[in-house]
Amino acid sequence: MKNQRWLRKVRISVALLFFSGFIIIFSDVTAKLPWELTVSFTYFQLIPSFIRFINVGGVLATGFIIILFITFLSGRVYCSVFCPLGIMQDILAFLRRKIPFLSKMKLRFKKPLNILRYSILALFIISLFFTGIISVNLLDPYANFGRIASNLYQPFFIAANNILSKILMAVGISSIQPIIQKIFYPLPFLFGLTIFLLISVMVFFRYRLFCNSICPVGAILGLVSKVSFLKIRINSNSCTRCGNCQVVCKTNCINIKNLTIDESRCVSCFNCITSCNDESIGYKNTWRSFGAKSLETTSSSKRDFIKAGLLFFAVQPIFANTNDDHDYEKGSKGRFCQRGPISPPGSLNIEHLKDYCVGCQLCISVCPSKVLQPAFLEYGFIGMMLPRMNNKTGFCNYECTRCGEVCPTGAITALTKEQKETVQIGKVYFKQNLCIVESEGTACGSCSEHCPTQAVHMVPYKNELTIPEINPDICVGCGACEYACPVEDPHVAIWVIPNKVHEKAQKPQIQEQVETGEIEDFPF
Repeated sequence: MKNQRWLRKVRISVALLFFSGFIIIFSDVTAKLPWELTVSFTYFQLIPSFIRFINVGGVLATGFIIILFITFLSGRVYCSVFCPLGIMQDILAFLRRKIPFLSKMKLRFKKPLNILRYSILALFIISLFFTGIISVNLLDPYANFGRIASNLYQPFFIAANNILSKILMAVGISSIQPIIQKIFYPLPFLFGLTIFLLISVMVFFRYRLFCNSICPVGAILGLVSKVSFLKIRINSNSCTRCGNCQVVCKTNCINIKNLTIDESRCVSCFNCITSCNDESIGYKNTWRSFGAKSLETTSSSKRDFIKAGLLFFAVQPIFANTNDDHDYEKGSKGRFCQRGPISPPGSLNIEHLKDYCVGCQLCISVCPSKVLQPAFLEYGFIGMMLPRMNNKTGFCNYECTRCGEVCPTGAITALTKEQKETVQIGKVYFKQNLCIVESEGTACGSCSEHCPTQAVHMVPYKNELTIPEINPDICVGCGACEYACPVEDPHVAIWVIPNKVHEKAQKPQIQEQVETGEIEDFPF
């Protein structure tokens, strides 16, 4: 058999490229990276791509088709090369081998937990009829990696950046600017930490247990890989049963006793090929016989392929989820009194966001003003960890379209700057008796100064003071007025009430301000 050790090197190189790309895009807290770079990586994520295909269609939504074709051609390469959570598990496995008591634990063939794996897949599909996309949020590997990166890695990155910035500024170098971490939310952090710890425990004791027993993407691709063109095969004529391949198989799918490989669990990492001194294991075309003894042929290939297709496309009912009519103006009291949660511009409405968002939190990571924050129960239980507008932490920049550009599913549709300037996610509401101009007799005007459309503007009041006046028709609901209001919690004087369905704001009339009075001569 020809030497195929180069396959593992290529796989590792491409995997590191993809993983580095994901680390970079989740580090883009100032939204400076071109959106095309982000899309080029999220394009290859199976579930988000499929959701985007159903939601908005287009060329950018065809990544899942390519992944299925690659799987049909070469097995579960996706899990070792394109999936960031899969690559993260490989990195954890590498670190595991550096721990003395764990490195002594030899990997052996283990029977597949098919009852668990396909039960979870069945529940994953069935639950879509009743709970919508919540099952996708909890089980999709890309979404789980996003929550880990957004809530664990990004705070660490910001802290490291600020420490380095401080050191460089001490010696007169200002090339790295500090990044402000506005508010720390413990719940999203604990959520991401819990996922990371659960994945780590699985890796340390069973390597790819999550991928082959829990992950629905792994189960779907495993069914497709049963009929793949290229598979790992053992040549029984030259194999000495040394077991080297079995002890490096991170999916526990090589049975050296029977010289068989469970291709539904094999993720094409090629570790076995590198470990074989006799070159008795290789990546071969299995549509023709190879060796005297190998895994069963594809006699049931048509049946397996049909099952894979039915299981995958059965997730389509998720997108027929009914919309409940909620009264979003009856929300919690306090800073957000008399209103419900506000969904990001481009999400159309809360139900659309809940139907299509997988909760990867990439939009939250790249939001330059940090107005987007993970929801807890603001959208209800099935909307946990989805992005929501939090005007306490920031406000939506008038011309920013970053969240729609990076969204991999189309839950937040991409808007042009011209479209964004008239999308009305909510309307301003002003309670005059809470304003410090009236309650304290103090001049202010912060809300008007921050309003990009002048939906909030100052008018004469009394004692030569001015007080805010609002025009909700031209308000876009950006929350700048609420963020700037100096009235302390629990009651701000001005806030945004969400639109149940996003509307189009009227364009503000730009008026030239003519300055009256004499203009002093320039003193020079």
